[in-house]
Amino acid sequence: MIFIRSSSNGILFYEKILYGGIGPRIVKFAHEKNFDLIVIASRGMGSVKELFLGSTSNYVLHKSRMPILAVT
Repeated sequence: MIFIRSSSNGILFYEKILYGGIGPRIVKFAHEKNFDLIVIASRGMGSVKELFLGSTSNYVLHKSRMPILAVT
């Protein structure tokens, strides 16, 4: 895991590779670490499959109890 402090703003953030069901893993990891915010991309594969299966960002947006910043 990489733990970095932004030198310009004093912001702490984590970068970690997670395996498995990624939506649940992101939510669990963020809550275990008591994050203030989750930043996640709002689009992925962009296929019709996402419409039926849901996307990682959609899962995180609906299951997390903390603020989410979805970026495109």
